[in-house]
Order: sequence, then structure tokens, then C-alpha cells
Amino acid sequence: MKLRWTSVAWSFAYLLLLLSLATPLAVITVFFLMVPVVLLYTTLSTRAFILHVAPVWLVASLIFGPFILVQATFFIIPALVMGYLYKKRGPAFRTVVAGAGTILVEFLLLLLITTVVFKFNLASAIEDMLNTAFAPLQNMTDGSLAGGFTWSAEMSRQFSSLTVRMIPFTMIVCSLIVGVVTHAISRPTLASMGHAVPKMAPIREWRLPRSLIWYYLICLLVQLFGGEAIQDGFMGTILLNLVPMLQFLFMIQTASLFFFAAYHRKWNPVIPVLLVVAMVFFPPLRVAGILDIAFPLRDMITRSRR
Repeated sequence: MKLRWTSVAWSFAYLLLLLSLATPLAVITVFFLMVPVVLLYTTLSTRAFILHVAPVWLVASLIFGPFILVQATFFIIPALVMGYLYKKRGPAFRTVVAGAGTILVEFLLLLLITTVVFKFNLASAIEDMLNTAFAPLQNMTDGSLAGGFTWSAEMSRQFSSLTVRMIPFTMIVCSLIVGVVTHAISRPTLASMGHAVPKMAPIREWRLPRSLIWYYLICLLVQLFGGEAIQDGFMGTILLNLVPMLQFLFMIQTASLFFFAAYHRKWNPVIPVLLVVAMVFFPPLRVAGILDIAFPLRDMITRSRR
């Protein structure tokens, strides 16, 4: 009885999350949309899962129309992948990567379909949106609100072009965030429901390969000495996405170092969290992660305790 009412509660939560997709809250709730599906699929039989999800989809389509089912389908596929691996007691890292990878593939397919089949030009759409949003600022040079700042149509074109070129990086990061958030909530929830699944290694134990430093160095050298021909071409697009991705990984390594030091130095648990928050607003702190990969900083930390 407890499990049945728990399943009903998660079905209701799933309905609320689906309905939120039609509101401005979607920018937040979309990261949690897979959680109820993962929990329901992992704890129920296939038949029971369908009996829980079908009414949710029916109600959502009656309220907001059938288009919302397209969004529901997009997120239920990676949720089923993660739920299947949870049932099989697959490694946590593999489960997160599989879920994030499925989302990434769906992103790419969606972009391909909208571009090839529906002839949707993302760059033009972004440029039109920016021109509309900043129309009051165009041709304003002395207004008190503009502060001497002028937003031109050329700036809209350049920003839209940059946004399109950054799509791969955005897709990868968003996919990883959704996968990590889903695992971070689903795993302890499943454990509380009597379904023990493997957990990720503590963040303090995460170590990235040293080869990332060489990739980063090569990217920086190409950016510095490659010239405009490379910067504006296909190689430039690769660098535009690869460099921030490497920087993102170095920030993760820095966070790992903070938690490692806090664990071995017996710091207050709040300290590494504050350091990670500070790194978000002061990105140069990620240099600590680069040094952690290149040099045995952790050996120095543990050696000083002996």
C-alpha cells in the first residue's frame, strides 16, 4: 500500500512538472522532469508503469493540447534508459552518461529535423528575437536609459551567429546537468523506497586525465596564432565549443580538489561549498583544478597530515 500511494504521488508530481513546461517555470523544472519517470519505471512493472503514466499524459494533453506530448516523449526516453540501468544495478557513472548521451542524441536529431524538414533557420530566429527585444535601444546614443549604448542590427547578427556556433557546447552541458540532477535525486529516493542502486564515487575522488591539459594548451595556441581564417571556419567553431568545455571540466576538477582538501584537513563542510560558489563568480580559481591534474597536489595535502 505504501508503494502504491508513493507511486501515485510521483505520478501527480510528474503531471505538475509536465504542466509547468507551458509556463516560464520550465527553465527550472525541465531539469527535474525525468525524476518521477525514473522512479516509477524503476519501482514498478512495465504494465503498472504504463497505467501510471498514461493518465498523466492524457490529462496534460487535454489541458495544453497534444504538442505537450512531444515534449513528454523527448524526456521520457532518456528517463527509461536510466530507469532500465537502475533496474539492472548498472554503475552510476554509466547510468548518468547513458541518460545524458540519450538527451544529446535527441537534441541533435531535433535540430536536424527542424533544419532539414521544416527549413527552420535558428540563426535568423535568434536574430529576429534580439532585434525585437532591443528595438528600443537601436539608434539611441544619448538616452539616459541607454547610457550611450547602441544596439545595432549587426550586433544582433553577430550574437545570433555566435549562439548557433555554441550549440554543441550548450547541448552537452545541458544534457550532463539533466543527467546529474536526475541521478542526484533519484538514487537516494530509490534507496529510501527500498531499491538500493550503485552511487557515484564521492566528488573528492574524481580525477580527470592529464591529457586534458595538453588539449587545452593546443587550443589556446591555435586561438592565439591561428589567424582569422581558422577562427571563422570550421576549426574555429570546434575551438569555440571545446575551450569552454575544457574549462568546465577544470572547474569540476577544482571542486573535487576543494572537497578533497576539506575531507583530509577536517574543514567545516560548508567551506568547500563556499569555495565552489566563489569559483562560479571568479573563474580563474579553476587554475587550481589544472594544477591538481598536472601536479601531485593531493599527495602534498595528505603528506602534511602525517
